[in-house]
Amino acid sequence: MLRQKPVLFSVALALSCSLAHAASPFAGKWKYNAAKSKLTGTTDSVAAAGSNAWKFTYGTFSWTIKADGTDQNTPFGRTVALKTTPTSWVLTNKSNGKLTSTETWVLSADGKSMTRTSTGKREDGSPFTETVIVKRTAGGKGFEGTWEASDVKIAFTQMSVDDNGSAGITAFFPDRAVKVPLLFNGKDSPISGPKIPPGATTNTKVVSPRKLEITEKLAGKLMDSETWEVSSDGKTFTYTEKDPGVDALMVIVLDKQQ
Repeated sequence: MLRQKPVLFSVALALSCSLAHAASPFAGKWKYNAAKSKLTGTTDSVAAAGSNAWKFTYGTFSWTIKADGTDQNTPFGRTVALKTTPTSWVLTNKSNGKLTSTETWVLSADGKSMTRTSTGKREDGSPFTETVIVKRTAGGKGFEGTWEASDVKIAFTQMSVDDNGSAGITAFFPDRAVKVPLLFNGKDSPISGPKIPPGATTNTKVVSPRKLEITEKLAGKLMDSETWEVSSDGKTFTYTEKDPGVDALMVIVLDKQQ
């Protein structure tokens, strides 16, 4: 889960002052609710790009990887190494030189769908597995084509949020040891974590005490736009993400923990 005009900055400051008089509705521990979340509908594409090389496209981002097993750069501040067979691909992902996950893409017998399984270890050493099933929407041969996510199972479980008064809030993701500062001063704030690429930042606009609009950037380039909103009863946290050039929204719902 990456600008503001002066008038918006003024509104953010005014709203942040009102937050200083009461605990932030975002503060506390939140648990992922898979049944209420929606992670399907996003699309990506794969195309041949010369001898033993492949072009990957997601929204406004594209990158070409040679399938020779060497670490190669992507637009997301990470590297990937690719090895292929006619029916399965293995992608090894790293950030800051550290292994983040190993993905195995397996093509169905009829070539109409693909299962992408990602495995790795959390920062505490515990293993995780995530699975995405994609269906072909264009193209008709092998791994080339356009693919739409039809079933997504993620390993994310919970997050906690600390209230920093009028300064803002800080979100912490314990499984990744990632801290995300959401400051109400209109400035970009660095995201920290052992596998976070350098230059990752957030910029927060306060819409209301229960709603924030956030942009996440990497080295100044927009990665995504997010809306964080807490329900009026304070029990539900809805995170909505819009990626550049991608029509489908990712919606993650979390329940407040006592």
